[in-house]
Amino acid sequence: MFVRTSLASAIAAGLSLFLSQAVFANEANVDSASTSVAATGDTAAADQNEKKDNNAKPDDKEARELEAVQVSSKFISKGAHSAMKQDLDVRDTPYSTADYSQAFMKAIQTTNLTDLYQYMTGISRGGVTGYDISIRGFKTTQADQGAILVDGLPGLAGRFGSPPTVMAESIEVVKGPASVLYGEAQPGGFVNIVTKKPDEKTQGSLDLTTKTYDGYGIGLGDHMSYVGDLDVTGPIDKDHNLLYRVVAELSDNNTFRDDWEHARYFAPSVLWHLNESTTLRLAGEYRRRNNAYDNYLVAPNKNVNLIAPITTKYQEPGDLQQEGGRSATAALEHDFENGGVFNFSVRHVRGWDTAVGYDQNSVLNNLVTVQRRARGQSNHRAYDYFDTNYTQAFKTGAIEHKVLVGLGGGTNRTDFLRLQFFNGPTSGPTSIPGPKSINISVYDPIFGVSPPLSSFPPGPLNDRVTTESNAGAYVSDVMTLSEHWKASVGLRYTKDHTYQTEHVYPPFTSSAKSSDDVLPTAGILYQPNDNWTYYYSYSTSFIAPSPTAQAADGSNPFQPTTSHQNEAGVKASLFDGRVTSTVALFDIQKTNTLAVAACNAGVPGTCSVQVGGERSKGYEWEIDAQPLENWHVLFGLAHANAKVAKSNGNSTTPIADTRLTNAPLNSAHIWSRYDFAEGPLKNFGVGLGVTYASEIRGSQPTPADQRVLVLPGHVVTDLAFYYLAMDKFPVTLKFGNLFDKTYYEGVNSTTNELGVVPGSPRYVQLSVKVPFL
Repeated sequence: MFVRTSLASAIAAGLSLFLSQAVFANEANVDSASTSVAATGDTAAADQNEKKDNNAKPDDKEARELEAVQVSSKFISKGAHSAMKQDLDVRDTPYSTADYSQAFMKAIQTTNLTDLYQYMTGISRGGVTGYDISIRGFKTTQADQGAILVDGLPGLAGRFGSPPTVMAESIEVVKGPASVLYGEAQPGGFVNIVTKKPDEKTQGSLDLTTKTYDGYGIGLGDHMSYVGDLDVTGPIDKDHNLLYRVVAELSDNNTFRDDWEHARYFAPSVLWHLNESTTLRLAGEYRRRNNAYDNYLVAPNKNVNLIAPITTKYQEPGDLQQEGGRSATAALEHDFENGGVFNFSVRHVRGWDTAVGYDQNSVLNNLVTVQRRARGQSNHRAYDYFDTNYTQAFKTGAIEHKVLVGLGGGTNRTDFLRLQFFNGPTSGPTSIPGPKSINISVYDPIFGVSPPLSSFPPGPLNDRVTTESNAGAYVSDVMTLSEHWKASVGLRYTKDHTYQTEHVYPPFTSSAKSSDDVLPTAGILYQPNDNWTYYYSYSTSFIAPSPTAQAADGSNPFQPTTSHQNEAGVKASLFDGRVTSTVALFDIQKTNTLAVAACNAGVPGTCSVQVGGERSKGYEWEIDAQPLENWHVLFGLAHANAKVAKSNGNSTTPIADTRLTNAPLNSAHIWSRYDFAEGPLKNFGVGLGVTYASEIRGSQPTPADQRVLVLPGHVVTDLAFYYLAMDKFPVTLKFGNLFDKTYYEGVNSTTNELGVVPGSPRYVQLSVKVPFL
């Protein structure tokens, strides 16, 4: 209670300070010409000036001007394209949405996109894959391709780890169910990575980052990481009809858990102006990642006090995980003379991953022994999705319309081949950790004494191939009803088909099921003036049963999951746009949800049970403020009471009215960056960030097991120093988790208390950006 109260007081004081500064700055006689870009957060004018002489190389002055634009831009841009698939201002969108800019990513300074989630309102991270996040209390998993989109289409070019920041121009977050425009989607919302596009101006940069730890007893320099990012763009021909961009990353990471990771990322793209009205963009991605296998920590007896030190591992040093992925994207846009706009985009993704190592399967009754499982796994994934739409503006009487009609869908195919699946004994002499056992101590694991993985039988094998195809037709209309009233309506018809075959393990052969639904959405906005917007919206979502989900007997009898949300809120743009804010109240109800359940004897893998429903009610408040041209503040507060709303009474079903996992009831963050504009500290800056999350549930009680893992709340502080060396080279020194707080981010979405993910101890990170061309 003391921590929560202190944090609230500190946040309130900080808000009062920067809002008062905003008022003071607004009343002062500020030169509007020098602050226009910073005040609006719109860099279009600056970009236009930069393109006046595209054939000239930027000198040092131009480089400084470009850097100044990046620094002075708002943390959250005013556009809201992802929410409506149209170019609208966020104030004209009846949903909670945010477009986090390059200035935001530059201030936080990380090479991983998932590290930014803690500074995004209503989002928390948990689990070991790029898809493991929670939005408004609802978690996503690797089966939710629609949780993280790339330029509006599903399919990351990698299952594990995190997408790199070098690929992203901005990150758009849309809250609430969004199936009307995007098809299958979790009700909490989705993240859309807007990738960097080819630019007409020749420019390039090389970012070098090194990171080490200095906390939790780890010596400075013991675990060093190195990352190199390349970003080059410009015209190919003299008429600038053909543009290119190449982003790439090489990384060699060593974590505080003595894990290692070697990763490569390469993403070329070209933009072709076919004529004045038509553009075609072709983009590719290649990703390769090798890393130590790690399933994180166990919580014996579901007791957080019995968790081993955060540096403890239960995998052998030679256990290995590998993955690779590639993607190809094509996007065509044509502007008609009548003002209509046609878009077509398609995304093709192929990926694979392997795992050879020990999983933790359970904690034995003595509470000091981890039962391990010898695992050999080879998985292949294929995603092919498309979206095509047409937008047209017109009037009917006094009402202005922007109508969007479209088709979208695709196919998701997975091939999961289990090569080895052998559990260590639970009783007898060989259950005790030692030379004849694959089990290991919870607190003092000794490696190299267990027999090699190859010495154990494969156990029950299976090769499960699933194919899910879905397609939908949608229409939406954004209407201006009068000077102060706007509205939107939308409708989608969606159809899904799943086919699953089992090639090895009896008694499964094949199964198929189809489902369809009609999904509506609607919203109303009242804008008494240019500063305030009051809105209400109703939205829906639809999720077909996961192709890989199985009941305790191995079958897939599950029904589609449906959701709906009621949301009301207020959006404000104050002090000439230097302070923008959104307050949203939401109520999301979800039916036919899946929960982890025990499998019947002889059924391999993870099994699920369909519970009655879940519900999340709460509110969010986000502020992006620029009290001064060189001072930025981002603040977010979220309350999401996410619970099991209805239980089907099965002995393995979570009990109704229990909290969902990886869903903090309260969370908050604040990041402030100040850059000195003159005086002896000119070119220096400082950034300070604080994040707070209340306790979360790492498991849920059932009628047969009332125990619950509760991970305590935490406050984490980050500190950064910025310097523009030689007026050209941005340098950032960051101290993450400054006070070396021990905390837990969440649990693995499929193993719960057997996969507790610890937060990083204090680390030191140095980044240098070298612009060239």
